[in-house]
Amino acid sequence: MRKCSRIVACLVGAAAIMAAAGLAQAQQTIRIGVLLPVTGPFAKNGIENWEAMQIARDMINERGGVNGRKIEYLLGDATSPNAAISEAERLITKDGIKITTGSFASPLAIAVSQAAERHGVFHWETTGAAEIITRRGFKHTFQVGAPARKYSQAAVDFTIDDLAKRLNKPVGELRIALLWENRAFGKSVGDGVRAYATKKNIKLVYDEGYDQFATDMTPIVQKLKDVKPDVLIAISFPNDAILFQRKAKELDFNVGAFIGVSAGYSSPDLRNSIGDAVVGLFVSDFPPKVNANVLKPEVRKVADEFTKRYEDKMKRPPAGHASAGFSAIWALFTEVLPKAKTYEPGELREIALKLDLPEGSLVNGSGIKFTNFDWPDEPKDAGQNLRAAIGVWQWTKDGNEQVYPPALATAQPSMVPLPPWNKR
Repeated sequence: MRKCSRIVACLVGAAAIMAAAGLAQAQQTIRIGVLLPVTGPFAKNGIENWEAMQIARDMINERGGVNGRKIEYLLGDATSPNAAISEAERLITKDGIKITTGSFASPLAIAVSQAAERHGVFHWETTGAAEIITRRGFKHTFQVGAPARKYSQAAVDFTIDDLAKRLNKPVGELRIALLWENRAFGKSVGDGVRAYATKKNIKLVYDEGYDQFATDMTPIVQKLKDVKPDVLIAISFPNDAILFQRKAKELDFNVGAFIGVSAGYSSPDLRNSIGDAVVGLFVSDFPPKVNANVLKPEVRKVADEFTKRYEDKMKRPPAGHASAGFSAIWALFTEVLPKAKTYEPGELREIALKLDLPEGSLVNGSGIKFTNFDWPDEPKDAGQNLRAAIGVWQWTKDGNEQVYPPALATAQPSMVPLPPWNKR
């Protein structure tokens, strides 16, 4: 009896230890380093991403977390490429972070992923778009959002498929101008527009880059007035987008259709700066919302919850970057981390590479299928999401509407041709 009692006591003790260990593991958090610009020149879009990602964290934690473990963010303020590297190094070496995410702008994404790869850290890039991000031979960087060439293609295809008819001109007679900021994102998208336009036998009547930190847009706007484009495709960041629009109004530069490409033209603060003059502008970008019919039923519920929480918090609907940031991080929480046991970068990499999610699996209409040095179009590419959604949305008086491609559209394009400044 004494022997049996001792055995029972040992078993009870062992069970208690195991239960305590399980509880301790459940109480541990999954710590993720978030690199975003929340101050400085990129802050407007950075905060847009940050708010969306916090909503995703709150939603998953309220559902019990991932494998019983809550998500914890450690924020690094990536105000510039150098700051992005410094903040990433700090989170990795001092805080022991093994998973990073962010980073909004391509120059920041390039820097953060470089630091992460150097330390063998898993980097889940939400919105950085430059093609070079996944073409450096890195093994732990995954670009969930669309690459730059898709922004380019969406802008050109929308012009061909839709705007030409609304402007009552054959495609071959359209006067299309291209304006791009000359850093990583603008150059990458500009190169894509130029190459794709050539492929489609479209000749650009204007093609010029400019310094993103320029303070006077007068020479650029005057040149554009001289060439009289029907359609202007512009790649800008927030401050230069605002400067350009103000100068265009001052000099009365009018165009039949204006397509901004993400970044500055997708920032909700653009409306705060130029008012209702933003209404009617098109944006080639991540879809802020999509036709509910393209989403899986369970994804529709998540999309509705995200939109409601975002609107309640920010008092406006989410724009493309917010939706993309949420979509990417929600996929990490629901498709990658639940399958992990160790949460080590190598294990997460293998899980990510096995993902095969059809379009409509993410809130913004995306699917997920990553390259792994096996993509025929670019064998050196690894970590690019070939099923990332991109399209064109339009600023409206009440927010925004997806207008292209038709499968994702929530409304038809309007205000083409764009009314002159004195009627806007």
